[in-house]
Amino acid sequence: MLVSQLINGSPSSVALQIRKAVTDMNDSRIRSLIDWLEQQQQPDKLTFRIMYNEILGSNWSKFQKHNLINFGDGPPIKQRCRRELAAEGEYVILGTEDGIEVYFRLQTEILEILERDPEFKKFIIK
Repeated sequence: MLVSQLINGSPSSVALQIRKAVTDMNDSRIRSLIDWLEQQQQPDKLTFRIMYNEILGSNWSKFQKHNLINFGDGPPIKQRCRRELAAEGEYVILGTEDGIEVYFRLQTEILEILERDPEFKKFIIK
C-alpha cells in the first residue's frame, strides 16, 4: 500500500494497516534491520525526518518477548514513549504483559475521525 493511499484512505484501512504492521513484525525483520545498520559506514550519523503527510511507525511490541533489549541489568520492566520525541504522524507499538499499547500523534481532527470509525474502534480498549 502506498503512503498516499494510507493517508487518503478510510480510517478502517489505517486500522487494518496498523494491525498488519503488528502481525508482520518478527525476529527475522528485526535482525534484517540490525544487519543493515551494522553494514553502514557511519551508523551514528543515520537520521530520519518526517515531512509533509508521511506516517512513521515503530513496532517494539515483541522486544521484551525475545529479550532483545538489555542495558546490562536485564530487560526493562516497562516501555513508554516520551512525548517530546514524538512527531506528527507517528505511531509506536509497545508490548505489555497482556497485549500491546499503541501511541499515536495525530492532529485532533484526524484522531476524532478515527475514533468515530467502527472498524478502528474494534481495536481500542479503554
